[in-house]
Amino acid sequence: MAPLTPRLVVPIDVKRKPWEQKVHLHNRWHPDIPPVADVTEGELFRVEMVDCTGGRVRDDESADDIKFLDLTIIEEGTAEWQKIATEAARTIPGRENGGNCDIKNLSRGSKVYLPVFVEGANLSTGDMHFSQGDGEVSFCGAIEMSGFLELKCEIIRGGMKEYLTPVGLTALHVNPIFEIGPVEPRFSEWLVFEGISVDESGKQHFLDASVAYKRAVLNAIEYLSRFGYSKEQVGSLSFNIMLSM
Repeated sequence: MAPLTPRLVVPIDVKRKPWEQKVHLHNRWHPDIPPVADVTEGELFRVEMVDCTGGRVRDDESADDIKFLDLTIIEEGTAEWQKIATEAARTIPGRENGGNCDIKNLSRGSKVYLPVFVEGANLSTGDMHFSQGDGEVSFCGAIEMSGFLELKCEIIRGGMKEYLTPVGLTALHVNPIFEIGPVEPRFSEWLVFEGISVDESGKQHFLDASVAYKRAVLNAIEYLSRFGYSKEQVGSLSFNIMLSM
C-alpha cells in the first residue's frame, strides 16, 4: 500500500518575508489571531515553516546578520493589528502550552501531548532545527533552518484531568509531555566534562546546578579550543553538537 500523501495546509516561499507569504505567519500567540487552515482529526497534513529569524540570516558568511538581528520586527498593519502585536505572548520561551521546545531527540516519530486550556484553541508550529544540543550555551540552541513538518492530531477528551496534575495553584501549572521517536543520534564514544559548584573566583556554592553547568561548559570550551578552534568558535559550535547535560 502506497504511503499517504499529506495535504499541504501552510505553503511557504523561502524567498519571501514572513508577511509576504500566501498565508499569514506569526511569532506571537493571541486569541484574536485567526487560524489559517482547518484539518480533520487523524488527517495527515504538512506545514511548511521559515527559520526562526524569518529569513533574515543569509548564506553569505557574514556575522553581521547575527550581530544586527532584530527579533522585534513586526509587519506594519492596522492599529488593531499593532495592538494585538503588543499584547500577544511571544513564541520564543517555553510555555505551559508548548512554546519553544528545544529537545534534540524530538524528531521523526515523536508524539507531543499538549495541554489545551481554552475552547477553540489553535495549533501552530515553527522554529525547526537541523542540529540540536541539549543546552542553549550561546544565542540559540541549534542550527536554524526552514523546513516542513508532517503530522496528525488527535484530541484526547478529558486528557487534562486524566494525565496532568497541576504542580501549583492553577490549571496553568502543567507542562506538555514529549514521547521521543525512534530516530535519534547513536554514539559509542563520549567526552564528559564535570562541573562543580565553585565559580571562577574560587567561591564555593552549595549544590548550585547553574554554577556547575557553567563550569562544565567552560571546561569543555577550554579543552576543545586546543584543537585549532578559537574559544568563540567552540562556544558557537557547542550549542548545536550533540551536547548532553
